Amino acid sequence: MKRKALLKNGDEFVVLEESDFDAETALQEALKRNPEVIPVADLDLGEVVVVGRETPLPVGAIDLLLLDAEGRVIIVETKLSRNPELRRQVVAQVLDYGASLWRTAPTLKEFEAMVLWYWHSDACEDEQVKDVKSLRQGLEPIFKELCGEEWDYDTFEATLAENLANGQHVLLVVASGLMDRLSRDLLQYVNFCLNVPLYGVEIDVFETAGRQLIVPRGVRYGPERRPPTPTRGPIDRTTFLAACMPPAATFFERMLNEAEERGMIFYWGYKGFSVRMPLEPPVTVMYGFPPDEFQVYTGNWSLDTGQAEFRRRLSEVAPFKPSGQYTNILHLDEKTQQQAYAALAFMWGEVEEMMAAARGDE
Repeated sequence: MKRKALLKNGDEFVVLEESDFDAETALQEALKRNPEVIPVADLDLGEVVVVGRETPLPVGAIDLLLLDAEGRVIIVETKLSRNPELRRQVVAQVLDYGASLWRTAPTLKEFEAMVLWYWHSDACEDEQVKDVKSLRQGLEPIFKELCGEEWDYDTFEATLAENLANGQHVLLVVASGLMDRLSRDLLQYVNFCLNVPLYGVEIDVFETAGRQLIVPRGVRYGPERRPPTPTRGPIDRTTFLAACMPPAATFFERMLNEAEERGMIFYWGYKGFSVRMPLEPPVTVMYGFPPDEFQVYTGNWSLDTGQAEFRRRLSEVAPFKPSGQYTNILHLDEKTQQQAYAALAFMWGEVEEMMAAARGDE
């Protein structure tokens, strides 16, 4: 039996009857043009921007490729058939796409080239990104408009780089109508047991007099649920330090004090902070994230010695682990605390050299 819905039209109510939406291509196009209808609040995602349509990979083409405001890559596959077997096949398909994207674009540079190829193609109709030369140029004004001026591109880019390097992509299956029990069990298994963020969007369609009402609804299973991104505000120093482990809190307290003494610029994000050189534009050099993560970021530096040589020198001071092309991570504990202080001193030396070069000092 088909479900019914009511649509209020002025003082009258119109009865709508459940129907099918058969055109997958039309749905892809509708989502591409109106990504805001993707139920990000249901899925615990941030605001999204389309960065690919029919994105070619060695194993096939991704229906839609999205980025959210927190630096997560979202692979979207539409499957409107109600055949349970086909729906289970699409789960394998999106896993295949995730693996292929990780192999094809594990760095910011490779991913940026993929996105720019789409933005500059005839398939992209968004005039905001038609002539941009970089991810930053395309995404920064859009996400600042969607999320507010406090949204920070450098924080976003650092997270994106880490997700690309680790293949931590969100997989999203868009299906027509209610999912069958087996499909829901599969979503739960992949999320809980395999720890892969595979979510669903159920498309309910109601029709009257040849007009259709399309209602997307997110289906998300996972070990825990965080508050939706739009409701969070920037963290402050006291809250940040309270969220850190004791050795990390002590280290970050000193790092913040020394940065303040040197006239550095701070930016407080939703979870952590960044330290930036007061240049035009400001250049991010370090991050702090609770409970214990110290990051050195070189994405916007001019390194005469090259990234590899800098990483070698940094790793000689403390056991930083590379993450992506530009991020270096050190987890702070009692064993690494003294090395972290040495790394901080090393970084202040690098900062002084870059500041002097920017001023033209000899």
